Amino acid sequence: MTAELSTVNNDLVILHREAHGHLKLNRAAPDFGFARDSVTVALTVAELPAACAEYPCVMARQPDGALSLLAVTGLQAGHNLFVAADGAWQGQYLPATLATWPFRLVRESDDGRFLVAVRPEALNPSVGDPLFNAEGQELPWLLERLRQLTETDAGMGATTAQLAQLDAAGVLVDRSLQVILPDGRDLELHGFMTVDEARLQGLPADTVHALHTSGALTLAYLHLLSLRQFRQLVARSGELAKQAALQEAQQLAALNGQAGPLAQAESVTAPATKTT
Repeated sequence: MTAELSTVNNDLVILHREAHGHLKLNRAAPDFGFARDSVTVALTVAELPAACAEYPCVMARQPDGALSLLAVTGLQAGHNLFVAADGAWQGQYLPATLATWPFRLVRESDDGRFLVAVRPEALNPSVGDPLFNAEGQELPWLLERLRQLTETDAGMGATTAQLAQLDAAGVLVDRSLQVILPDGRDLELHGFMTVDEARLQGLPADTVHALHTSGALTLAYLHLLSLRQFRQLVARSGELAKQAALQEAQQLAALNGQAGPLAQAESVTAPATKTT
């Protein structure tokens, strides 16, 4: 079985106070269900120190030739391991492209200006925080979200530039990864790139200095450090599969009027937890 690493792609509309002034966003319980089918999330280089401790971080070449930095969040196409059934994000670190959702910056084709866009399905008329005040002005929380959008967009530009440096230095290589899932299935991941450590160490001193000065060298080593998180993804996949199987057994047992495995285990262990 093979899986191509791909990113989230959703329909957006331009945010407008007249069209969206009566709507709200439920910030208290954000729904990341839109990312359920995606196995990667775009990152900026500034996020790597936090992201590399939880996600494998790899590179991918886009159709226009530019390179992107991606956090890998799943091993099988259509199965993001960090989105819960209720849409909650279960990772410790929430990437900026998700933290700023459902808003995005989009470039207007006529003059190149950036406009704020929103995914309309994320808004509703009754639950959450309004976007605008009675005068039609952005509320402080929305202004902060827009500031984060601008910061993230600038970070993407810096990330693309550093990845281009690594690419020009000849240290990025296409990779595929063979993974054996806990249930014994064999899976191949492809469509991503990594730094070849031997090539990186063999670079001439002036190239290394240039990469160090720009920050691209730090990017390369944090990326290499993150690759060990593939093991954690495999373990997480197995644990979630066990939980799903247990829930299914509980549901079947309930339909049959029997105690499920979890209930049986609790009945056996309950006396041991009794206090006096």
